[in-house]
Amino acid sequence: MKKLILIITTLIISVTLTGCGGYEELNNLSIVTAVAFDKTDDGYELSFLIANSPKAQTSSKEGEAKTTVYTGKGKTIAEASKDIEQIVPKQVYLGHINVVVISEDIAKDGFLKIADWLLRNPQTRKKFYLLQAKDEKAKNILKIVSPLESFPSQSIATLIESNSETKSIATSITYSNFISQILEKGYDPVLPSITINGSVKEGSNEKNLETTEPESYLVLGPLAIYKGDKLKGFSTEEESWAINVLKGDSKEINYNVKYQNENISIETSSLKSTIKIIDEKNIEITISGVGDIYNINNKIDIQDYKEINKIEKAWSSSLKKDLTKVIKKVQSKWQADIFGFGNLIYKNDPNTWEKLEKNWNSKYFPHLNIKVKTDLKIDATGSLLNTIKEDK
Repeated sequence: MKKLILIITTLIISVTLTGCGGYEELNNLSIVTAVAFDKTDDGYELSFLIANSPKAQTSSKEGEAKTTVYTGKGKTIAEASKDIEQIVPKQVYLGHINVVVISEDIAKDGFLKIADWLLRNPQTRKKFYLLQAKDEKAKNILKIVSPLESFPSQSIATLIESNSETKSIATSITYSNFISQILEKGYDPVLPSITINGSVKEGSNEKNLETTEPESYLVLGPLAIYKGDKLKGFSTEEESWAINVLKGDSKEINYNVKYQNENISIETSSLKSTIKIIDEKNIEITISGVGDIYNINNKIDIQDYKEINKIEKAWSSSLKKDLTKVIKKVQSKWQADIFGFGNLIYKNDPNTWEKLEKNWNSKYFPHLNIKVKTDLKIDATGSLLNTIKEDK
């Protein structure tokens, strides 16, 4: 919201300096902050989330919606856009889009079919977040209002930014990132998914802003797995953080280690993934990092170096097992090289890649021998000298 307020404030200042004519120009703009793409039986449905500007010489009325969703239909995206422009009373301005949501139907049909419209539009900055709608129409995602943000688009942006830094299930992907991964040789992309917890009707009601417990809200889901520009399926939440760790996109992870029949929680914000190409059949991934024990409920002397060493080994063994399991599923179920192994082969040995490229996903990638190695250390054991149980 702060970003959008700053944008509008900047526009107001700039037009104020040019006099009344400038204000009139601003007042005639419909600023689009988010876009949604859905499919119809014979074409496309395009939705714009537009920020409602204050009416000239009046103040905003109580209960007046701060945003409006306009929808248009057409056999092409361009036709659907023209359909919206015919019903929006002001000139549509796409220069401040910060979120684009695509439906499952659009994704399964192929993202590049709609990407051209976004690419060729001179107003769009190409740095907006891209999200995959899951179990819901993309346009409905734009309708959900949040008590924490006045604009749904900013609520979505804040959600993806905070979750990518703390939970590792989602990761922020911009339009430019996504397109570059599609066009890269030997690299299949992923997208964070988003869905609605509750009903669209309740979530789009302004009363949803007034309650201490919202009836409906947006939730980031597991990663959407693509092969090329087409959606192949969704991982689970557990698989999503593992994929992000392997790809080096995880900034922070909280991991539970089973030790002496109890769970020990280890927190790390320094995980690093290093991929080494041995040859076209063998890949080695090393996960390194330093973690802190921040939750322990059994009688373990966490000041004993030998005990800490045993916990480190348990951590390494458990993480290796989880990551290897996810790799094998990606290889067998989706056959999509979302880790970019093929891309590394291409960069290291273009001649070898030329021989493998045509059948990489179907023949070579599923049968790669991928070895996961770890270099994990526990740096701190918390501020207490003993666990709570030991102090009793």
